[in-house]
Amino acid sequence: MTALHDARLRQGVDAAIDTALHDDRIVGAVVCVTQHGVKRYARAAGWADREAQRPMQWDSVFRLASVSKPFVTVAVLRAVAQGIVALDAPVSRWLPFFTPPMPDGRPARINVYHLLTHTAGLDYGLAQAVNGPYAQRGVSDGLDLADVDLAGNLRRLAEVPLNYAPSHGWAYSLAIDVLGAVLSEAMRMSLPDAIQTLVGAPLGLRDSGFFVDASQAERLTAAYANGPDGTVPMADGLRLPFPDAPEQGVRFAPSRITDPDAYPSGGAGMSGSAADVLTLLESLRAADPAWLPRAISPLHCGDLCGIDVASRGPGWGFGYGAGVLVDPALAETPQSPGTLAWGGVYGHHWFIDPKHDLVALVLTNTAYEGMNGRLTVDIRDAVYQALA
Repeated sequence: MTALHDARLRQGVDAAIDTALHDDRIVGAVVCVTQHGVKRYARAAGWADREAQRPMQWDSVFRLASVSKPFVTVAVLRAVAQGIVALDAPVSRWLPFFTPPMPDGRPARINVYHLLTHTAGLDYGLAQAVNGPYAQRGVSDGLDLADVDLAGNLRRLAEVPLNYAPSHGWAYSLAIDVLGAVLSEAMRMSLPDAIQTLVGAPLGLRDSGFFVDASQAERLTAAYANGPDGTVPMADGLRLPFPDAPEQGVRFAPSRITDPDAYPSGGAGMSGSAADVLTLLESLRAADPAWLPRAISPLHCGDLCGIDVASRGPGWGFGYGAGVLVDPALAETPQSPGTLAWGGVYGHHWFIDPKHDLVALVLTNTAYEGMNGRLTVDIRDAVYQALA
């Protein structure tokens, strides 16, 4: 195991952040790198709200988008360890209506494992054309201002035929929204309360949740999007195409996180600070069997239950809640095999490298640069160049 060189790490990551700010690829960011659970780099840079001239702070609160998924994934896996749910249990045990038709018309039998691994046959509206099947049925991705509650959205989802029979494919999807509803029913409490009971309270999290109230509003970052002439403030209803697939894209509603009536989307609806997200990631890195048994830990699912798909491109598979690096050469990355990584469309990226006992967290307020832009590659490379 190789140790990080602090001065080299600071110089490299600072340069990556400063260049992204100078080039107007991001407006603000909080970046942290740890090794062996010790914080080796931490910086808040740029603006939390450029128009209000409010600087980014370590305790700034972000719309987490898909960084919500590890919270729900860990909560469900802890419920599995406690015997509250089972990996092979059918979703219909808790959601009797959720038996979407398979391509051949027969009702599907989706289980908890399918949802955790995105092998249920579900999809995301953001991955479909503007007037795709989900849009036609009014299915929300959990990022927009929906006209239904969680149960209503899942009922709409259950009306759309699956892309494939469960276990016969992989696609990043609304599975974690369904999983959140399963957890809520199994715990007999709301999803926010279930997350707090299983994850928030045990880890001492202070800022994570599905709603930003008045006490947190002054710490909430403004949301920005990358445009042809630099970063621009994001407004409700903005549809931001993916650079490599312009027919697909996300419809954002930054005000959703301050709407007390917005349903709790397990896949995209949480907010939180860097400290809370880092604490969650560290709980996985530490691999404490009292927290999560090895057999169901996302950190070990690459060799135990990994799905052989190009989840983040060539060389990446998928396990419980995150991409799993299978072939670093094919992926063209210095990260180690077994590295977990994922991100969020509001501009976030994280990875855990178990070989080097590393955690890196990048939270920005700029889509999509902070999720999969040059900044994420530059920070990754700076971390590995700092390994002495």
